[in-house]
Amino acid sequence: MKKLWIYMAVPMTLLNGCQIRPAQAAPTVNTVAERETGQEQTIPVEQKVPQNQQGMAAETIKEAAFHGSTVMIAKSQKTRAADITEEEIEAMVRMAASDLKTVVKNGQTVVLKPNLVQMIVDSTGELLDQEVNGITVDWRVTKAVLKMVRELNPDGKVYIMEGSATGPTREVMKYFHYTPDYMEGVDGFLCLEEDCGAWQDFDAPEVVKVVLPDGLLHKTYYFSRILYEADVVISIPTLKTSSGVVVTGGIKNVSIGTPPGNLYGVAPDNPSKTAMVSHKITDGELDRWIYDYYMAKPVNYVIVDGLQGFQSGPVPMSHERKETDKMNMGVIMGGTDAVAVDTICSLVTGWDPESIGYLNLLRKNTEAGELESIRVKGAYIDELRKKFTIRKPELGGIQLEAGTGPSLEAEAGRNGEQLEIQYKTGENACKTEIFVDGIFQYSGGTAADGEIQLNIPGLSAGTHEVQIVVYDRFLNKTAKTIEV
Repeated sequence: MKKLWIYMAVPMTLLNGCQIRPAQAAPTVNTVAERETGQEQTIPVEQKVPQNQQGMAAETIKEAAFHGSTVMIAKSQKTRAADITEEEIEAMVRMAASDLKTVVKNGQTVVLKPNLVQMIVDSTGELLDQEVNGITVDWRVTKAVLKMVRELNPDGKVYIMEGSATGPTREVMKYFHYTPDYMEGVDGFLCLEEDCGAWQDFDAPEVVKVVLPDGLLHKTYYFSRILYEADVVISIPTLKTSSGVVVTGGIKNVSIGTPPGNLYGVAPDNPSKTAMVSHKITDGELDRWIYDYYMAKPVNYVIVDGLQGFQSGPVPMSHERKETDKMNMGVIMGGTDAVAVDTICSLVTGWDPESIGYLNLLRKNTEAGELESIRVKGAYIDELRKKFTIRKPELGGIQLEAGTGPSLEAEAGRNGEQLEIQYKTGENACKTEIFVDGIFQYSGGTAADGEIQLNIPGLSAGTHEVQIVVYDRFLNKTAKTIEV
């Protein structure tokens, strides 16, 4: 059996118990050997990050390394998601997935798994929009990911794989332009109900039985062999909410979308997974299935199509709601840690990640997804957030109320290349970030009354702008800027 593995974030306390760093125990962070030297590509998207101001000392410092999980967000400047062009989408994907090169190497087998759940409105049978519908991944997003993968992996295999809930998957792919005419460089467009053997053939060579001794629901699961043996799996979900599971993100996209329909479907002509696991939600079986299937084969990268976004999914409930539940978000999100990405998706859509069953299981059993170990780049969450509804709120999930960031008082001074910051903040503060002249220098836990000392190589003489940002556990922020 292939060795099982998971991504492990830096161990931290749970979100409801933020790590406290008292003033008398403030660390000195020496970043001499931890500076990042790469420069980001300039692209036509909005970046909400501190910027160097005219009159400040010349930039001589470098961005500090961050040893947790990074979630990158690219935000379009267009008012309407439907107006974002293919070129702009590619630029957004390249920004959001700027660290994809750390995952994809030449000669690998790479599987791209977009969310193509279905192409119709169940209640009316009408077709969904082929682009930016919020329900399925826009083909231009997947094409941009494919281009990046092929640039990094020209000699390996690249597959696009899906098992639609309402099929046949082949027809869904064709309708949404997942074909060689639209996407060059794909070694196979794999439809799970037809490419994994005959109906109920659990011994088919195209599938593999995976033993999961610590499984919470089952101890064995079946996978597409190509998926399970792939070097890299990239989950490409849409940004949407769904009753019970709340967030339909990078993890659910593979845990529900990739079990072979010929093994787990309702019938030979119906690949729906409704009989695969209980969807009652309240019995917890669906969350345990999502957790188990992900643990048996974690993904290596997540790129979220948030161009449109959709509430009360996972599919539209009526002709009217096909349009009114679109959220017009205009974002692409990316990261190597699926738990971190799904956590940020929950906060962007206005839901408490601690109320999401499968995320709680992952935090409890892997220590992944802790807020202190997640850095969000490119945008502030409280400025992006919209309140996505779910159709059946009684099935679980706690929606966030409007909130403001923690209180903050701060002062700063310097001694050569050492920066000293004293601050007081509210008890609800959970995380602190520090920027110098708009350049990231620190991220960590927060005490109500604390002190942080930073050694910053290259901190030149003259005036510098220090920005302290504190967050509560929903990433509502308060910022204070000090000249030193």
